[in-house]
Parts: sequence; C-alpha cells; structure tokens
Amino acid sequence: MLFLLAAVASAYYFRAIARTRPLRLTTLLLIAAGGLALAWLAPVLFSSDVYAYAAYGEMARIGLSPYARVYESPDYIVRAAQAQWITAFPICVYGPAFVAFARTLVGVFAPFGLSAILDAFRFSASLAFLVCIPLAYRAFGGDRTARLRSAAAIALNPAAIWCAAEGHNDTIALAIVLLGFTLMRRRFTSGGAAVVALSALVKAPGAAAAVALAVSNRRARAGAIAGIAVAALFSWPLVAGIAENLAPHGTYAPQASLQAVFAPISPVLGWCVALAACALLALRGVRLLRRRSVEGWIWFGLAAWVLVPNPYPWYGIWLVALAALEPRSRAATVAIVLSLVSLLRYVPDAVATPSPPVAALLGILGALPLLALLPRGPGIMSDSYDR
Repeated sequence: MLFLLAAVASAYYFRAIARTRPLRLTTLLLIAAGGLALAWLAPVLFSSDVYAYAAYGEMARIGLSPYARVYESPDYIVRAAQAQWITAFPICVYGPAFVAFARTLVGVFAPFGLSAILDAFRFSASLAFLVCIPLAYRAFGGDRTARLRSAAAIALNPAAIWCAAEGHNDTIALAIVLLGFTLMRRRFTSGGAAVVALSALVKAPGAAAAVALAVSNRRARAGAIAGIAVAALFSWPLVAGIAENLAPHGTYAPQASLQAVFAPISPVLGWCVALAACALLALRGVRLLRRRSVEGWIWFGLAAWVLVPNPYPWYGIWLVALAALEPRSRAATVAIVLSLVSLLRYVPDAVATPSPPVAALLGILGALPLLALLPRGPGIMSDSYDR
C-alpha cells in the first residue's frame, strides 16, 4: 500500500516541480501537512528507530551512556526498544544535542506512557519537516519561481513525508542546516556557516555541508571551521562509541543498493564497484562546479549515495535537499527518483531477509535510476538551467 500511494503521489510531485508557475508556499505547506496527517493514520511503522530514540533519551536520563551497548535493563523504555529490535538495539550514532533533546522529550512525556513518548518524537520530526519548507524557500538562490521549486522539491516528496511521520531525526538536522543557509543569505555569513556545522551535533550529514562551505566560500570559512571544531569537540563520546562498540561488531550486509548487486559475488567487488562509481560521479561534480553550476553539488550527493550499502529512505531526505538546489536538472531528477526507490529498503525489514535472487533484484531496482546519468542531456522533467 505504501508503494502504491507513493507512486500516485510521485506523479503529482514531478508535475508540481515541472510547472511553469510553481505552487505557492502556503499551498505547499498545506499539502505537506495533509500528507503527514495521512501518514500518521497508517497502522504500522516500518522503522524501529523512534524506539531507539526513546531508549537513548531514557538512558541519558537515568545515567547510562547511549553510546554503549546495553544487554539487560529493568527500565521499561529500554526493554521496549530491545523488544522492538528483537535483540539489542544499536548504540546511538547521533550527536549530543540530539541526545539532550531526546532526554528532555522522554522526561516530559514519560508519565504518559511509551506511546506518548514515541508520538512526541514523531511530532517533532513532522514539525521540523514543515519548518524545512519555508526555510528552503529562503535558503536557496534564484528568483521567486526558482525558490518555490526548491521548496516544492522537499515539501512534496512522498518518501520524505513518510519518514518525517515515522519520526526520523533527519528532518530536525536538515532544518538546522537550512536555517544556517538562510542566515547566510541574510548576510550573517560566518554565523550561518557555524549553524550549518553545528547541525552535526544532531546528525553527521550537516558536517559535510559545512566542509563544502569551508572549501567553496571564503567568507563562510571561519564560521564553518569554528562550528566543525565545536561539533567535533562535543561529539567525542559518539566517536569513541562508534570505534569501541559499533565498528568491531558491524556486519556488511548491503540491501537494495548498487553494492547489493555485486556483494553476493564478492564483498570486495561490491565495494570496488561502489568506489569506482563514486569517483566518476564526484569527478563530474568537480567539472560542473568549475563551470560555476550548483548542479555539481547534487553529483557529489549521488557520489556519496552509492557508497551507502543500505540506503534507507530517511537518508534520501538529504539527497532531496541537494536536488532542491537545481530541481529540474538531470542529476536532481535522478536524486529524487533514488529517494523514492529507497522505499524498497523497507522490504527486507518488513517482510524477511530476501533470497539471493530477490536481493539481487532489489539491488538492481535500487541502483537502476543511476543509469539515467549515463547519456548526456537535460533532465527528464525539463531543461536544466543555471540560477
């Protein structure tokens, strides 16, 4: 049902981006809010992340480190997360700002029960998604028509709406990144760049945006570097937790990705193909940036995407945000389609671990949109244009 609804909504989504006269900002907000409301009515969630968020907040509240593995606990919130994840849920891979936020949220809603806590996380993510829409309108360049298209690229994406309703914190981190870019456009260049970097205290992808600013914008360099330094300093428990508790126990099991197509033959082959594709996409991005085309940043996002062995749908929120830079370009079209087909990654989690032939098929379908990057020419929606 999710795939069917997403397909129907995607048809409208692409038409909205291709419109000569884009939808107004108020209309985008109303449609996005309606989509969130429908998603909230779904009887199931395919991701267990929100249970882990609650457990991280509770662990911080009762004096346990969310960056350490927990095998047994008498706490009902932690036990609920363990039951949801079947075994032990993974250690926290988010920044200390999100842990503090989770701790506060759990502290406020714990008296009302686990469902209230989970809904609080979902509401926060949904609200942050709605905030991203006007921020995108103000953060990106171009005339009013171009900025409305950028906002529409985020607001109407069915996968992004679903992931926001599930409660994923990517929307919170993205809202902070867009706030930073909005401040930069209002001539608070260093401060805005620092805000972009500090979004890494919620989730790591914001650091990539800050590094890009430090490299490409001299006026933003000092703020970006300062923000990265602060984020790195306060994120040391996260780094230590990943090195000590996550990396030694990690397993390579790609699904619904380019690597999943080749990994059954050889994991090394899967990585080699991904690295080769990454290099080619990044090289194209460099060439476009040298021509002062912002589409180059989308190619960098695609380069990073092929390195992800398990491209979950909520990762696609970041790809969509990059696509909003130039929504009608060929790279943006591919990025948006990849964000939509990433819903296939739910299949192994919601149904069962697929057999090798089915796993290979999911990988092929997940990587298929990348083939549209091979021929030269404009995007499938309209001609590419420079802002």
